[in-house]
Amino acid sequence: MPGDVAVPSRWETARVVGITEETPRAKTFRLALPKPSGHLAGQHFIVRLTAPDGYAAARSYSVASAPDGGSEIELTVERLEDGEVSTFLHDEVVAG
Repeated sequence: MPGDVAVPSRWETARVVGITEETPRAKTFRLALPKPSGHLAGQHFIVRLTAPDGYAAARSYSVASAPDGGSEIELTVERLEDGEVSTFLHDEVVAG
């Protein structure tokens, strides 16, 4: 309805279940969520990384997978040389 404001969901932990190298600078991360995403085409997810000292960085990534009612989504991330989150995802994250 007009005027309705979407209320953000609480943060949830996702597990990386697969990584596909699309190009030398782009990888697709398949994430298992605790419940079905319910996303629609064109929507995005905010990925937040939190360091042991509590520092957090968050970035928005468009969902690359089609809405299928499942609890897994894919996010394709371009590695930016000065990107705080994208370099961590590309250089450090492994499936599992």
